[in-house]
Amino acid sequence: MHDWHHYSVAVREWLGALPLLIRFLVALSLFTLVPTLCQRVRLPGVVGLILAGVLLGGSGLRLWPDQAPVMDLFAEVGKLLVLFYAGMHVDVEQFKASKSKAAVFGLLTLLLPLGAGVYAAHALGYGINAAVLIGSLIASHTLLGFPIVQRLGLAGRESVMVATAATVFTDVISLLILAVCVSIHTTGFDPTALVVQVVQVGCYAVIVLVLIDKLAQRLFVHSSDSLDGGLLRLLLIVTIASLLAERIHLEPIVGAFLSGIAVSRALKLNEQVRQHIESLGTTLFLPAFFLMIGLKMDARSALRSVVTDWQVVLAMVGALVGGKFVAAWLTGMFARYPAVERLNMWSLTLPQVASTIAATLVAYQSLSPQGERLIDEPILNSVFLLVLLTCTLAPIFTERFCKRMLAAEGGSGATTVQAGSTPLPPGA
Repeated sequence: MHDWHHYSVAVREWLGALPLLIRFLVALSLFTLVPTLCQRVRLPGVVGLILAGVLLGGSGLRLWPDQAPVMDLFAEVGKLLVLFYAGMHVDVEQFKASKSKAAVFGLLTLLLPLGAGVYAAHALGYGINAAVLIGSLIASHTLLGFPIVQRLGLAGRESVMVATAATVFTDVISLLILAVCVSIHTTGFDPTALVVQVVQVGCYAVIVLVLIDKLAQRLFVHSSDSLDGGLLRLLLIVTIASLLAERIHLEPIVGAFLSGIAVSRALKLNEQVRQHIESLGTTLFLPAFFLMIGLKMDARSALRSVVTDWQVVLAMVGALVGGKFVAAWLTGMFARYPAVERLNMWSLTLPQVASTIAATLVAYQSLSPQGERLIDEPILNSVFLLVLLTCTLAPIFTERFCKRMLAAEGGSGATTVQAGSTPLPPGA
């Protein structure tokens, strides 16, 4: 074991000393080979890339360099594009027709896991402020399985759009809860600050959905610029919307999702730009995002929590899985969706990645005047274990449920294919 440690350190230093282009070649090789190998064993490529990151990173062989700024940048862009694509495939007109269903699911998939998490955390001895924060962590979710839905031509299905719309709802509310809980823990409750935050979020949504929509119409419909020029302007819109979200203490992915909705109508009238941005993201930035999730995950510490803090782990897993399942099933009953579509909505809202990790780290680093953390290490490790489990299992469930949906239609997704949908690398 001692010799292996020295070997892994030497390999990591060697990789870190390689020229930038060689390290980029290694990353591209992983993006190409891992999904292809996963396809042969019937495993989603998304899962393969995450597990490859766990194997190569600090939780596994420790072969990947600690400093990888280019990969970090690509992964950050990939994280934004995951939510941007989700927003881009929201059919606003169809969404308006199903807004009651989206509202029902948004409320249920937020409140049921939140309530279950608060009850479980309070029963385990956490104070009410910490319990509410813990509940909000599992109420949000990341659309990790959306690229799979997109590849299989089901992005336009009403049940998928309802699940997609719930993402921005749960993330925004969960982050508002985070802001309130951190404020109470560090300085005490300030109702004025809460009102200001709510007003900022409302103004931000109006700016993105109204002004960026008009800007996109001018840039992509009435402009005669080249395809590359349109692509750069689209990336510029995503970046600006994400930065504005950060300015009001929202996760950038919320801005990316809203900007996707804002430009969706314009992009329907310019399919070349739509195809170009999807091709770039699904072959480069999204794989980088999935790989970096695994590279930065402390899987060993999370797995140790299964033994030492099994009550906390079991409570959080139960609150997440049970709350999301009941929310999807009740919404499906209300909307009269088939059972497989209800299960697909459940699997889409299970993954805990971007906003959950960010909120957890903020809460863990928040100290009271007495130096106490808002959440302790067992909760931190339990959250990372949830990330590991949901990132691995939820995409597998999503792919299986989507294929069952296609099989029920005779094996063709032609009725739900979004024009311009570009597949991920094989097996993703």
